[in-house]
Amino acid sequence: MKLEFCTIDGLRIRFAVARNPGKPQVVLTSPQPMSILTYDAWWDRLADEFDVVAVDLPNHGGSDAARHVTTVSQHAGFFGKILDHFDLAHPHFVGPDIGTPMSLRFMADTPGRLKSATLGDAGCVGVVEGAWLFRGLVNSRVVQLATLSAGGAIGGRIYCAAANTIGYRLSRPTAAAKADYLAGSTSFAKLKGQVGFLGSYPDETPSLEKDVEKIETPVQVLHGEYDTFVSVSNSKRLADLLPDSRLAVIEGAAHYAWEDASEDYLARVLAFIADVEKESGGIAR
Repeated sequence: MKLEFCTIDGLRIRFAVARNPGKPQVVLTSPQPMSILTYDAWWDRLADEFDVVAVDLPNHGGSDAARHVTTVSQHAGFFGKILDHFDLAHPHFVGPDIGTPMSLRFMADTPGRLKSATLGDAGCVGVVEGAWLFRGLVNSRVVQLATLSAGGAIGGRIYCAAANTIGYRLSRPTAAAKADYLAGSTSFAKLKGQVGFLGSYPDETPSLEKDVEKIETPVQVLHGEYDTFVSVSNSKRLADLLPDSRLAVIEGAAHYAWEDASEDYLARVLAFIADVEKESGGIAR
């Protein structure tokens, strides 16, 4: 992946592209506290088959910190600007973890803009369920402040270490990817934005629980079998609420299922996109 930078709405945003006009469009967003390097094992395959763009969201990876793009709804609004900047008219979306609530909010507010969405490993409808740290970062001001109190250099390292401990079961990130993930969270401003994103859930998830029932976009919900951070029950509840969805549990994978079991996850992404393209009359190569 060749990492590049552009300016969107005044923010320096890091991205990678493999532009192939005429092929189905795919857009990927960074999980938390990771970056688009999490898709490195997929990149050659995606670059061969799609017109693909991967973007680090504000406050994540190599993109700028942004106090005005913190909540789920604010990220959804910014996501529309990402699509416009890269001329992505009707792309397939892949965005596990924080991409899940962000894209759901976007699809509810902007019907028909996305052709399909693959998401999951997240809690975003109703009361979220999972490990105490996840629930604390969502619901407890004390836990949020404790994460930030040591500053970005220390708080970010603790946050990344905790995430990496529970994120992988079948694999480990490369040294380069791990360093990149850490760099994206040891800035205090970025860490504050990441904590603020999760802290916006109590205000965001009640309305999402109602609004997802209006989403007509085909959605694939994937979740790691051994995800101990975010309970798989969150994805099951989401799939039940969505009008057009399929649910699959990634066998053997932990929270970072898309990276922990990358081949299985990618195969499901490709198969889903092919099915949607076929049903819409497109051609998924």
